[in-house]
Amino acid sequence: MKPQVKPKKLQSYPLPSSIMASNKPVLILLLSILTLSSIIIVKPSHAVDCPTNKPGGKIAVYWGQHSESGEGTLTNTCDSNLYNIVVIAYLHVSGNTTSLDLSDHCPSGNCAALASQIQHCQSKGIQVFLSVEVDAVDDPTSLAQYLYDKFLSGKLGPLGAVTLDGIDLAHIEDSSEPWDELVRAINGSTQDEKIYISGAPHCYASALDSAIDTGLFDYLWVLYYGQWAECEYLGNNDFTNLLESWAKWTSKPGLANSSVFLGLVASNEPSAASSGYISPEELKSEVLPTVKESSNFGGVMLWNRYYDEKTSYSTEIKGALGTKVCECVCQDPASRTFNSLLAKSV
Repeated sequence: MKPQVKPKKLQSYPLPSSIMASNKPVLILLLSILTLSSIIIVKPSHAVDCPTNKPGGKIAVYWGQHSESGEGTLTNTCDSNLYNIVVIAYLHVSGNTTSLDLSDHCPSGNCAALASQIQHCQSKGIQVFLSVEVDAVDDPTSLAQYLYDKFLSGKLGPLGAVTLDGIDLAHIEDSSEPWDELVRAINGSTQDEKIYISGAPHCYASALDSAIDTGLFDYLWVLYYGQWAECEYLGNNDFTNLLESWAKWTSKPGLANSSVFLGLVASNEPSAASSGYISPEELKSEVLPTVKESSNFGGVMLWNRYYDEKTSYSTEIKGALGTKVCECVCQDPASRTFNSLLAKSV
């Protein structure tokens, strides 16, 4: 058996007075920490006390209806770092007939060359949708299956072997078509991944009401521009109709869990839209402060990349859509005093 060894008594050596004097502020700080920490109970942070930062509004943009020299490639569009969602426009559908119309972006008619650009955008965290312009729906289930197989499944299709993030329903005019059945069919195409669904109704009326009632739209960009001047801004410094319309849209029960976007035109050129243009300055001062208060405000959708490239509209408004920072302090008064002392001591 090993003999027990009595531990040696540690000898203390007093610090020279010169060192004590030079470290006096540090010693005071340490004593303050020890004293205060023994009597302060810090209240833990909870979401109810300090809500997490509210994400800023997103910017969505349509791409594909102008020449490549005018609006750039899809890669250029995503590398601008201006957009969260890019909507490729359009796939035309009439009954059982489909055709892809992307201006001159498909060399020799081969749009499969866009696959690498789509994947590049997605690698940057940008969602890429296909906008579908539907005249008539003969069979909602068959159309939904076609969209899934050719654009959402990763199998080879008109845009190459891609898995787009979602489907956008645009230029929907006939309310008698079974849009609710189509939306349900698209949503139920697969259980393997989330398929996002967006729609672009005019602000004055919606043929998509039956589809909206399903609650399946993830995004809805309400169009406040175009030929029917009933709710869009008319350049007279009166935003009453627009804001009243926005309040009605964002209060629809079917959109309670959706993100509702202001659909705007990015240029005042007549070729962009016949009416509804809102300057960036007016948008930031007269419109955004009100519409951002809606709990389901999602951001702004712009028509389109070509006009935005010319006017830098998204650059002008992006800052006004930014993150809302939590300004509260999630601790009780004693804790805030303690932190204040620490800040002053160091």
